[in-house]
Amino acid sequence: MAILKPDNKTTFGGVTVNEYLLTKHNPNHIAMPSVSMEGKIIGVTVHNTAWITTVAGTTPAEQYTRATANGNMNDVRVHYYVDNTCAWQNLPHSLSGWHAADGSGNGNRRTIAIECIMSSAYNATDKKSEDNCARLAAALLKKYNLGIDHLYTHTHWLNVRDGKSGSVDYLNTARNSYKMCPLYILPHWAEFKKKVQGYMNAGSATAPTPSAPAAKQLYRVRKSWFDAKSQIGAFSSLENARRACKVGYAVFDSSGKQVYPVKKSIDEIAHEVIQGKWGNGAERKKRLTNAGYGYNEVQKRVNALMK
Repeated sequence: MAILKPDNKTTFGGVTVNEYLLTKHNPNHIAMPSVSMEGKIIGVTVHNTAWITTVAGTTPAEQYTRATANGNMNDVRVHYYVDNTCAWQNLPHSLSGWHAADGSGNGNRRTIAIECIMSSAYNATDKKSEDNCARLAAALLKKYNLGIDHLYTHTHWLNVRDGKSGSVDYLNTARNSYKMCPLYILPHWAEFKKKVQGYMNAGSATAPTPSAPAAKQLYRVRKSWFDAKSQIGAFSSLENARRACKVGYAVFDSSGKQVYPVKKSIDEIAHEVIQGKWGNGAERKKRLTNAGYGYNEVQKRVNALMK
């Protein structure tokens, strides 16, 4: 896959954000989250991922986005990758990610994920990546009217998953045997948190300034979001799209979210899988994917329920 070109470029909190949503670009049909976060966002979760060398004309954030679209990031799905130059947005804020290793917990289901690309050297490049991450986190917290105590680490959600209790500060940094993340920021998490608060106080975290007008909302009637060939219509009116929707089809908004018929929760689908209603093996995967559900997410929930 060639170097990606963003659909839109904005400035958000002083950081250049390149929008390339996997809900719109999924040539390899990778599994995607399907749970809505609309009206449910409770915070921002910060991660670290390793610095990588890139070819001329691109950045690590673009390359991680490209690796995700290529299916090379396993089941990790985050909202943003950020490096020393810019950020790349992979998921709309209305859609949950797979990043917190807490299954259907609040980390995955209710927080916006930022992967900050750094190295253990903690050199000038790493510090600039971290600064961009702090600016982006501050902008997101302000956008959703959330305070600094809604800034979380990946380790926070692991500790919650494992039954630990305590303050947000404690859970953000308390040792977890599974993973300590963000690995390069955690040693100075208090300072990072102060930096985010500083950007929030300074008012630098302003709303995104679009470089192009927002696209008109269209409701597409298809068998699945990824089966574009099955489309039987695109409507500006949701009501008209619902009228045109036949058995075996669904209505999707411009971000790829199924809006009709209303999808069942992952727990409901997992119980149906256990009851044998979705078949087995390749058949199950195909049917779940065609119905707009993330196979990996459903299977994880099935495995948890079967324990």
